[in-house]
Amino acid sequence: MAYYDQSFHGPTLRERLTRLLETSYERRYRQRTETIAALRAKSDAELAQMGLTRDDILAHVFAGRRT
Repeated sequence: MAYYDQSFHGPTLRERLTRLLETSYERRYRQRTETIAALRAKSDAELAQMGLTRDDILAHVFAGRRT
């Protein structure tokens, strides 16, 4: 009997096509949104190690600095 692991969910066809056809502006927006979400998910202690506070997240991302 074959076993199918349903816990893995890779990108759907729609997601792959969207990434393939996205413009540079859309790509930058997606990357910034992902970076903001990742920083917001960190604890205050982790942000402090990076030299950031929660109030600094947007300024940090839009200043173009890497995390």
